Amino acid sequence: MKTFKLFIFSGLLLLFLPLSTLGQNNGSMPDGIANATRSGDAARLAEYFNPRIELVLPGKSGVFSKEQAQFLMKDFFEQYPPASFQFIHQGERENATFAIGRYHYNRGQYRLLFLVKNSNGQTLIHQLRVEKQDD
Repeated sequence: MKTFKLFIFSGLLLLFLPLSTLGQNNGSMPDGIANATRSGDAARLAEYFNPRIELVLPGKSGVFSKEQAQFLMKDFFEQYPPASFQFIHQGERENATFAIGRYHYNRGQYRLLFLVKNSNGQTLIHQLRVEKQDD
């Protein structure tokens, strides 16, 4: 099931990838998401979490409540304090946006993949994947 979810999410990213250059500079991702990630502020990042969010972290994945996800991200930021973060690709389709970001910490880097949807005037993160980068 985990492999299937990864396959589906990867397929969605490939579907949106041709649109990534269009969405890169249009501000579709709220600045607050990048700022919270850049500063390692799990509470500020959680302001953008959907009430139920799919979270994939090294060693832990599942669908979590907003509060549980905030706690897990707090642990991640404490274990891997950010040195820098920036979005490198973005794309949009209807009411969904995806973004891929590069997260540097003192011993390496991670790739963060966000799936965000707009609902009732709010931009909420529905899925956040954190993958180790070996580059």
